[in-house]
Amino acid sequence: MAMLTVEDLHEMKRNGQKIAAAVVYEFQMTKICEMAGVDVLSVGDSLGRNMLGHDHVDECTVDDMIPFARAVVRGRERAIVSVDMPTVPSAAGVEAVAAAAKRFKEEAGVDMCKIDIRTHEEELFDEVYAVQEVGLHAYPQIGFPTQGAARGIQGGAEVHEYVQKWAHKIEEAGAAMIDLTNVTPDIYADVCSSLRIPVIGGQAPPEADGKIQVMVSGTGYSYATI
Repeated sequence: MAMLTVEDLHEMKRNGQKIAAAVVYEFQMTKICEMAGVDVLSVGDSLGRNMLGHDHVDECTVDDMIPFARAVVRGRERAIVSVDMPTVPSAAGVEAVAAAAKRFKEEAGVDMCKIDIRTHEEELFDEVYAVQEVGLHAYPQIGFPTQGAARGIQGGAEVHEYVQKWAHKIEEAGAAMIDLTNVTPDIYADVCSSLRIPVIGGQAPPEADGKIQVMVSGTGYSYATI
């Protein structure tokens, strides 16, 4: 079975095919997602909380993530594998981000790196370039965080202009695709229609190019559900 490429994802968007993505942490769920035809497997830094018992996702390190990323890469047959850039190297600066991305590529064999929302957009661009320079595709997240002062779905003319501006700049910077978070469906629709690269997200409406599901949540794999 041929491995998917980023170019395949772009072709799916052009053809109006929806992209199915899943946040996974280990081999068994990877195999299940492959059987279901998932296109992108994303190794989230949420594994620190969900699998390792950290109190907060920000405690997750590159060393924590590499064994899980390796397990997902071993299990994949067709899907693209992405890994989150943890907060620890991001907080340490762009050189630490580049070093982390290099480790993810060389030690885990992933294809892409997801860069979460940053307080300042310039930081996001620095990390996009750093990831690309070591040979990984960049998958940045834009929009609004699920926690903090800006939490919740955002809309209106000012938000629309803000999101469109940064989405186009991210595309120009060479990003492979975008995770767009916490915006209204009309903004999602306009961003998707105006970009060449796919735009997906966890709360993505039908207008999006695809959707991503956190599998521990989607399957109820949590003591809290018992």
